[in-house]
Amino acid sequence: MSTKHSQLYRVEQFLQEDEFIFVNRATESFDLPLHNHDFIELAYVAEGKGFHHIGETIVTVHKGLLFILPPGLSHVFRPSTPSRTSPPLIVYNCVFRSSLLVAMRDWIGGTPPIAPILEQQLTQPSPIQTIFDTDGHIDGLFCSLFREYSAQQMGSDAYLRSLLVQLLVSIHRLVQQFNKPSSKPVSVQQILIYMEQHSHENMTVGQLAERCQWSERHFGRVFKAHTGQSFLRYLQQLRIKKSCELLRSSQQNISTIAEEVGYKNIDAFLTHFKRIVGMTPRDYRRIVQGKQEPDISCETSDGQRRELLL
Repeated sequence: MSTKHSQLYRVEQFLQEDEFIFVNRATESFDLPLHNHDFIELAYVAEGKGFHHIGETIVTVHKGLLFILPPGLSHVFRPSTPSRTSPPLIVYNCVFRSSLLVAMRDWIGGTPPIAPILEQQLTQPSPIQTIFDTDGHIDGLFCSLFREYSAQQMGSDAYLRSLLVQLLVSIHRLVQQFNKPSSKPVSVQQILIYMEQHSHENMTVGQLAERCQWSERHFGRVFKAHTGQSFLRYLQQLRIKKSCELLRSSQQNISTIAEEVGYKNIDAFLTHFKRIVGMTPRDYRRIVQGKQEPDISCETSDGQRRELLL
């Protein structure tokens, strides 16, 4: 999805001059255009599954993922399928001006001060930060923010500021934990999130086993027990899933899509696509752009049918 046609959203479209925060709970669709903005946005996936186009990258999303979206970054969420019968992709959005971080320095405090670190994390995240809400704490804060913002009761401004400070400090802690070296092995769930975000890159069982601090043999056993598939099959499914999204939402040629999702060999891409989807990429594009719903599923090693567009 090209960033050349990204639409600019300005803070005045969401906030009056005397307002400091905007919170909504949006059901994502294919209608919202690729866009960038001149404000900070925190986007939390509350329900469903789908895709997040961030610049030239596509991230598979599911409940519990939080995205820090600084000013100027082009992005848009898309559900897994156009079908209205599928579970919707629902995202909480918290919007505020970059200048608010300066005004909230005294509120945030900390020894050493964490406000300057937060400002860098929220305005210039590099690489783009994707945070997983491991214990549901972020989910609860977004629910409270949305409820208080919608109610607009006496003292709502102070209450919203306190919730926002809690959210920002919680994000800071999660980012620090993510970046901090640890002797504890990572979980399979963390590995799956990593694979979703980097499926277009070269990766091996050995590299992921090392991240878990496991042997390759043990990693293979645990991975298959958790997913029902081998590492290679799971990686192929992730890549084909993202290629389906590109076939639906773009006019890129098939060889370009194959390379973008991680296939350097077009024949390998065509073979895996037909095995997993049950048709060629060209046939799939014709069907989905014709608003028909193909049966998108794949067969696992135990003979069961598994939904592709998770």
